[in-house]
Amino acid sequence: MELTKEQIQHIDDSFVKNGIKYWDLRIEMIDHIVSDLEKNAETNDFEKEFKNSLKRVDWFGNLRHINTAGWQNTNKKYRKEYHKGFVNFFKHPKNLLVLLIFVGFSYGASEYLTFKLFERLNFILVAISVVPFFFITTKQWFKKYGKSVNLDYGIFYFSLAMLMINFPLQLVKNTSEANQKILLLCIIPIYFIATYSGYKVYNKAMLRVEKMRKELLS
Repeated sequence: MELTKEQIQHIDDSFVKNGIKYWDLRIEMIDHIVSDLEKNAETNDFEKEFKNSLKRVDWFGNLRHINTAGWQNTNKKYRKEYHKGFVNFFKHPKNLLVLLIFVGFSYGASEYLTFKLFERLNFILVAISVVPFFFITTKQWFKKYGKSVNLDYGIFYFSLAMLMINFPLQLVKNTSEANQKILLLCIIPIYFIATYSGYKVYNKAMLRVEKMRKELLS
C-alpha cells in the first residue's frame, strides 16, 4: 500500500490526539507505521489497515506511555553523550594545554588580586559564557521548531552547568576566603568543560532536528 500525504497527516493527527506531543517522536513512529503498511497491508482500505498496523505494534489507544518512554530514551542518549564529551575533553593534548594555561592564569590572578576582585573576575567569566547560550537559543526560538524532544534535551544539557554552578558556590559561601578561593580554582575550569560538552550535545540535537525537518518538508 502506498500512502498519500493526506493519509500520512491522518496518522500524525491520530498520534497527537493519543498523547504524542513531540513532533520528532511522531516522525519516527510514522515512519514505522508507513513501513509496516507498505509491507503487511492486505487490502486498500486505509482505515482498516491502519488499525491493524497499530495493533501489530501495540500502539492502539492512549499512547502517553510511548511519549514518556520516548523522552526517557532521548534523555539517556544525550546524557551519555554529555558524559562522554566531558571525559573526551581530557583525552586531547591541546585541550589539556588550554586547561593548564587557564588554571595557571586563574591561580596567578588569585595570588595577585584581592579575594573580592578574584571572585568578581570569575563571576564575569561565567556571565560572559552565558551570553552565547542566550544568543544561540534565542536564534533557534525564532526558527519556530515546535515541540521537539531532541531540542528540549539539547538545551537542557547546554544549560546544565549554568544551572548547577551556583549550588557549590553557595555551599561554601560562609567558609574562609581560602576555601572559597580553592573552590573557584577547581570549579570554574570544570564549569567551562561541562558547558563545552553541553554545547556539543546541543549541536548534535540541532543537526538531528534539522535533518528530520528537511525530510519532513521534502
